[in-house]
Amino acid sequence: MSAWQTLKEAWQNRDTLGDANHTRELAEFLPAALEIQEAPPNPLARWLAWSLLTVVMIAIVWALLGKVNIVASAEGKIIPSSRVKQVQPLEKGLIRELLVSEGQYVEKDQPLIELDTTLTQAEKQRLASELYSARWRLAVNTAMVSSIKSDTKELKSNSLTAPVNATEQDNVLYANLLQQQWLQYQAQAQALQSQLQRTLAEQSATQEVITKLEQTLPIAQKRVANYETLLGQDFVSENDYLMAEQERIQQAQDLAAERQRLKQLRASESEVREQMNLHRAQTSSALFTEMADLQRQIASLEEEFTKAQDTNAKQILYAPTAGRVQELMVNTVGGVVTEAQQLMLIVPDEEQLEVEVFLENKDIGFVSEGMTAEIKIHTFPFTKYGVINAEVTNVSDDATVDEQRGLIYRMQLKMAKNTLWVNKKEMRLQPGMAVTAEMQTGERRIIEFFLAPLLRASSESIRER
Repeated sequence: MSAWQTLKEAWQNRDTLGDANHTRELAEFLPAALEIQEAPPNPLARWLAWSLLTVVMIAIVWALLGKVNIVASAEGKIIPSSRVKQVQPLEKGLIRELLVSEGQYVEKDQPLIELDTTLTQAEKQRLASELYSARWRLAVNTAMVSSIKSDTKELKSNSLTAPVNATEQDNVLYANLLQQQWLQYQAQAQALQSQLQRTLAEQSATQEVITKLEQTLPIAQKRVANYETLLGQDFVSENDYLMAEQERIQQAQDLAAERQRLKQLRASESEVREQMNLHRAQTSSALFTEMADLQRQIASLEEEFTKAQDTNAKQILYAPTAGRVQELMVNTVGGVVTEAQQLMLIVPDEEQLEVEVFLENKDIGFVSEGMTAEIKIHTFPFTKYGVINAEVTNVSDDATVDEQRGLIYRMQLKMAKNTLWVNKKEMRLQPGMAVTAEMQTGERRIIEFFLAPLLRASSESIRER
């Protein structure tokens, strides 16, 4: 029989050969030492070894082929999309009336707190009075200028335009004031006019004298010439000639003097007319200057009055939006509030809620706007109540420093819904609830989790200082 046939026969009869043929029953008839030696091994150990080997191989294959998600986590809280509104007073004041309570729902523009308006109302009335008076004075000056330009002795009719809301008493009062100023102006103008009339009268009289002298002087000159001829013929005495000559000289000197006086009177006329024009110009200039000052004063008073009016109106604090009152800081009527003090918060009730979280610096490079995320509400364990899908809407451009976490980035996410089902009831989420936002930033093979420490150790160990 060939070796091949022997091997073939042995293989075919392999079940009847070896230790498997010695059953436990046959071994029981052997001596104790042989029984232990010839008893077949327990198959459980072999099956356990093969099972462990199989598990290890499956784990290796799973580690090589399997992947897990890389998740960036960020802690934060729920906020309204329009933000929580603070209610603050504009200035220091006293609480006159408290109109809301903690947790109360309020509508937009609903009164919340009324502050004492004694001081602000007094300031408003003072400015209103000053503004009213300044407008009246401007109206009086405007009427004066208009009447001066008309160059009449009487005030222009209806030249005084009363301000809005003027009383009849003030109409009479300021009309009398205008009349008094006009009379004072006219008195000075009339004095100058009288002086001008006197000068013109003197000019007229002087001119008549000059005309008379101009007519009589040629006669006197001719008489002197005649006396001189007669004196040469001894028909008249020398004394008569000298008297005629004296009269001629006197008339010539009087004519020169009157002509000089006429020049002086004409100069006086020009001076008086200049004084009249100067009086009109100075009065108008003073009025225009005062009007410009009054206009600036009125503009300034109007701004201050508008501010005082606004301040007085803001002594009643209104709800900036519809929502619920939270963190009410005052509850005492008569209590003092300071400027810009936070008195309460108005949390919008029907606004879409958002999530504001702070992402650590190590994850910022993998998160961007538009990424999807899962929101886990700390109040409601996600393993029981689930998560809420969200979308990253904003990532801050710069980091802020946190004392514990270092550099962090503010990030906002828009939630798909504002409610969770809790105990068969739809529960609305509230602003301020703590949350965790998880964003999938990629995938990683499982084997890398085991190799990464080894690769890092080998990379950092082979170095020299």
